[in-house]
Amino acid sequence: MSPLPDIRRGQPADLPHALKLLQGAGLPTADLHTAARLQIWVLEAKSGVAGVIALERFGTEGLLRSLVVAPEYRKQGFGFELVARLEQDARSEGVRQLVLLTETAQEFFCRLDYQVIDRHSVSEELRQSAEFRSLCPVSAICMSKVLDQSS
Repeated sequence: MSPLPDIRRGQPADLPHALKLLQGAGLPTADLHTAARLQIWVLEAKSGVAGVIALERFGTEGLLRSLVVAPEYRKQGFGFELVARLEQDARSEGVRQLVLLTETAQEFFCRLDYQVIDRHSVSEELRQSAEFRSLCPVSAICMSKVLDQSS
């Protein structure tokens, strides 16, 4: 019996594997090498990196981005686990609000208590991110979740 996949902080060596997963899912990758405040978490399986999620930090706001799970690991709860780990770590590091843009995962994030918001209601700094300025179309749904600081 093989061990269950594990979620851990990403390392520079994980980036090529993460990029391959993200590109395969049609998610933006153009700025991943240059985003200054980017942190990633990976779902590591016996076969290698099977999932990834990223957070781009803007003070007490964080832009949740780049959630993908390899097809053979989908429908097993790993997407939920990746989001939960990112939220836990972000909360412990002082992030109070997470924001994301999505074209396809609104229902998924609604199940995790994210709310649809007007994209103009987020900070100017966050709106200046590559994700907001150019990588995601204006038709993408903007969602947010306030993190409970007592957890």
